[in-house]
Amino acid sequence: MEELLESNLLRHFRIVRFLLGREWVTIGELAHTLRIPSRTIRQSIGEINQYINPAKIESSQKFGIRLTYDAQLNSFYIYASIYKQSAHFLIIENICIHRYATLAVLAEKLFISQSTLKRKIAVINQTLEKYGFWIDTKSVDMVGDERKIRFFYYCYLLEKYDVLDLVAPEQELRVIDELISEFFAQFPSLQGPERQVFSYLNKLRTMLFISFKRLKKRVPLR
Repeated sequence: MEELLESNLLRHFRIVRFLLGREWVTIGELAHTLRIPSRTIRQSIGEINQYINPAKIESSQKFGIRLTYDAQLNSFYIYASIYKQSAHFLIIENICIHRYATLAVLAEKLFISQSTLKRKIAVINQTLEKYGFWIDTKSVDMVGDERKIRFFYYCYLLEKYDVLDLVAPEQELRVIDELISEFFAQFPSLQGPERQVFSYLNKLRTMLFISFKRLKKRVPLR
């Protein structure tokens, strides 16, 4: 998923990934491992700290740098914070969840020019096309291998939000939950304890949410 990030955010991602789970490391060590100039790393640390609060990359003249965060946080929170800075991810998410009649309407929603939006979509498509799908600027939708599209959206929502409640409207969540309850009522043999835990139900809700969004756009799963 990180390969869709803009170059500066991909650099942030690589720095954070290196620091996670480590104690103090020197900027020189980080620069050598990631092949990023030390000056760029120092600048990136300042940028990262602006949006990962309450997590923080601490600096020490004696020890170097390290990533710290409260016990209630985890690596997901920090990665998600990076994803939320990405215009590429915002474009993908809007196309996933909403319908837009034209590219101009989407550009207006995102407060960017249509030409800028086209350039960003072209960059996004360089990555997506390798996997058999892409953003079509005429239909303003994802086209290609439908199974791969749905799986991509599924991974995207889980990586960025973890919990579907953070992105799906409450009314749609109620419909999804009612459908799941009716399904388990019809097939009681499937109501094992492993299917009642939150992580399983959250993944099931996410898959249904994506399926409904695609069906609303009249995109069948072949």
